[in-house]
Amino acid sequence: MTQSLLDSAIQAYEAGHHELSAQLCSAALQAVPDDEAFLTLLAMTLQSCGRFDGATDAFRKLTVLRPEVAEYWSNLGLMLRHQKSFSAAEEMFRHAITLPHDVPDILVNYGLLLLDMGRPAEARMQFLDACELDGHSADARIYAALACIQCGDIPRAEALIPPPITWAVLEPELRLELTKALIHLGRIAEAESLLQPHADQADPLAIARMASLYERTNRLEQSSLLLDRIRQHEDPDVQLDVLTLDATLAIREKDYPRARASTSVLLQIADLPVQARLSAHFMMAAVADKQGLVTETMDQLGNAHAIQFKLASAMEPEIAGSADKPLRIGSKWLQSENSCFKGNAGDPAAEESPVFIVGFPRSGTTMLEQMLDAHPAYVSMDERIIVQDCVKHMESMGFAYPDQLDHLQSTDLVELRALYWSQAAKVTQRHSGQTLVDKNPLNILRLPMIRRLFPSARIILALRHPCDVILSCYMQNFRSPAFMILCSTLERLAKNYANTMDFWIHHQPLLPPDPLILRYEDTVMNFPAQVENIANFLGIQDRHPLERFAEHAAAKGYISTPSYSQVIKPVNRSALARWLPYRAYFEPLFPILRPVAEHWGYVLPES
Repeated sequence: MTQSLLDSAIQAYEAGHHELSAQLCSAALQAVPDDEAFLTLLAMTLQSCGRFDGATDAFRKLTVLRPEVAEYWSNLGLMLRHQKSFSAAEEMFRHAITLPHDVPDILVNYGLLLLDMGRPAEARMQFLDACELDGHSADARIYAALACIQCGDIPRAEALIPPPITWAVLEPELRLELTKALIHLGRIAEAESLLQPHADQADPLAIARMASLYERTNRLEQSSLLLDRIRQHEDPDVQLDVLTLDATLAIREKDYPRARASTSVLLQIADLPVQARLSAHFMMAAVADKQGLVTETMDQLGNAHAIQFKLASAMEPEIAGSADKPLRIGSKWLQSENSCFKGNAGDPAAEESPVFIVGFPRSGTTMLEQMLDAHPAYVSMDERIIVQDCVKHMESMGFAYPDQLDHLQSTDLVELRALYWSQAAKVTQRHSGQTLVDKNPLNILRLPMIRRLFPSARIILALRHPCDVILSCYMQNFRSPAFMILCSTLERLAKNYANTMDFWIHHQPLLPPDPLILRYEDTVMNFPAQVENIANFLGIQDRHPLERFAEHAAAKGYISTPSYSQVIKPVNRSALARWLPYRAYFEPLFPILRPVAEHWGYVLPES
């Protein structure tokens, strides 16, 4: 009789008749209250019905009956997570992982809880452990990739994405999570192809994700049309996406009251996820800045950076605890006695080398990159740390960087260049005769490696008024933990800016040939003249593509840097001297900035 009743309950559950299955299980448990099979099925059916209180009771009873079963503790934690009892849920998961288990789901669900709690660094470790347990688990790999993206670990995130051949069999919810990772990694066409069928079926989350993708690729009209379809949707997750995107579009449309209204609603959500709250503070700061509200702008930025610093400290505690220099590569200075590199017959000529665009972030490097990318003889790639990969590989070969760069033999250099080009080939397709543009501003701190690998490479240094650079960096929601820490205060930013410029000033005379130094202010004040300077430096005959870079950038779609919405516009002067309304906040920084500012001819007022 009991087995027959259990079979009926299972059949009802598998047919989607969850309420009936729950009734049959409850009836059976009146007679056999400690039956493990009926308790397990009851918990599953109640969970499927969204009755998490009842499911919690059932799973709790199972942990008493079978305390050695890790899955029961994990499922109890999952139910508590659904009820937002995060501390109690974590206690259950922490106990579950101490018990023998061989399925990754326990670790994945614990990682999702940690994400809910705003602890992405710890979540990443759980997801990666799940991948170690089962390297083929799509759930583990996709959530691990998303956590790595949050932690600024882009290379590992790229490696974790499951192969496309497996995507068709993913559960719909997991497929949507995958699209989130693909968008962050710049794989826009793949993300769009995955989203389209769900959007066509009027899935509100898919529509929200597609609308965000359109905004991120500068298809604003399409983004607004999709947003209008889901504005009134009541699902909390959809509303979070709606409010975030509405504020973003409103700022781009210069409708600052609307942007403020949507962001205000976001900030009033009590259980707003940490990353969403962080983004909302940056958004509100952007709105306040556009409205000329200086104090509110800095207050909102202070809130955002406090959240970022806490997150980054968990990801990179050593960097967070350092005094002033989270960019550790900036402490590795090459001395003159080690800088006389011997030329080799195999050294590539300028035409065989990349063009490197360097500087401090927010100095106009993206605009320069897009100018060159618009020319058919050049191709740029998404910002990557390939030169840093070469530094690490050199160290793995037993050489100290940068002091032993002069110890590298021809075979060593061939190996390092092969690594550089193989890494570049993963992120861009370079046709025969095209020159690669490697735009990574902070390659300025890897100048010795660049000069050793590509002694004839053309290097462009982008400059901008130090205060404008620092303000712009302070206003950006960077993902890299090191950059979160670097930008956590204006003073820390100023010290790192000064150190970066001092690094260039020290190394540039040691490592000829001379670079091209471009000032952002000169570019926007006299764009044709700057185009001539660039073309003459690189030997470009047809200058017209450089002049039409904004059209090229708009057609390109995805641009990986925060400037994606600016570089599709013609050159204008709106970003000149943005720091002046914030002068009171910058006056304490003048002693730090004055030496390098004066070196480059920028004037700082007397305090």
